[in-house]
Amino acid sequence: MAQIVKATDYNLNLCKQALVNSQVIAVPTETVYGLAGNALDEIALHTIFNIKGRPLYNHLILHTHSIKNAEKYASFNPLARRLAEQFWPGPLTMILPKKDIVPNLVTANLDSVAIRCPQNPTFLTLLERLPFPLAAPSANPFGYVSPTTPEHVNCSLGDKLEFILDGDDCAIGIESTIVDLRNPDNTKILRPGPISKKALEEAGGTLFEQAKTASKDELRAPGMLKSHYSPNTPLEITTLDQLKRLITSKNQSAFAFIFQKRPDESLYQKASNIYWLSENGENMEIAHNLYQLLRATDALNYQRIYIEDIIETEGMSVALKDRLSKAASQ
Repeated sequence: MAQIVKATDYNLNLCKQALVNSQVIAVPTETVYGLAGNALDEIALHTIFNIKGRPLYNHLILHTHSIKNAEKYASFNPLARRLAEQFWPGPLTMILPKKDIVPNLVTANLDSVAIRCPQNPTFLTLLERLPFPLAAPSANPFGYVSPTTPEHVNCSLGDKLEFILDGDDCAIGIESTIVDLRNPDNTKILRPGPISKKALEEAGGTLFEQAKTASKDELRAPGMLKSHYSPNTPLEITTLDQLKRLITSKNQSAFAFIFQKRPDESLYQKASNIYWLSENGENMEIAHNLYQLLRATDALNYQRIYIEDIIETEGMSVALKDRLSKAASQ
């Protein structure tokens, strides 16, 4: 298994040296844990794809520590600078024209690059010590539930890594918002996330279109495939009323039942396999706990996981609904 190391000066230097030597390590972000390697080093990039089992047509996000540094790798327009000034460091990834220094392996041979400045202080400290940016997709096998703790990474990929840099549990728990800003007059949200459509439009002074899922030939960014973030156990989205009815079924012990918020106490007398994502149904808490609970129930050998649908259609609810629909499209 990999060594889970705290962000001491000595350990940060260990991680830096590993990255300089074309190795790949796991790193914390505010969204999910990433599988990081030198974004300008094709040996490291191939290692990332091989460890994850990630197809080469699926792009990588380039991570750096500042707007000034990001401009070495992407061509910024005024809208991109406004959004970066508003939301960086933070969970916003921007699709922009790439500069020649960025290898085609990062961008799946496209002329654009996905780039962001993460908010996690441990990851930022590491990035500031490096003379290159890091490519860092989620640190899990391709298509599986993203990791939000060092232990998640060790469970899935620990035998393929030397170091997991411990930055505690991820504060947000789902992946960044991705926006296509190549044409400021035709802006799109390619993947909904913690930064909402409303927040983007207010900060940018322009309207954003929500893009649909894409085939592998149409991808412009990670997270756009119809099926993603999926547990091995079949996952089914259902209404709150149907979820309550299923708990009284004859074979209910074979299933896991996941509520958005803590259900009424009377349900506990009918089944022990009841779980919830939040005490009061608050979206940020649901996001923080979603992947952790999907991983936990996936490990318990249920025949099926039933999860309550997201009804709201604004803010974080859009991102949560996106992740659930993709996780259930197995």
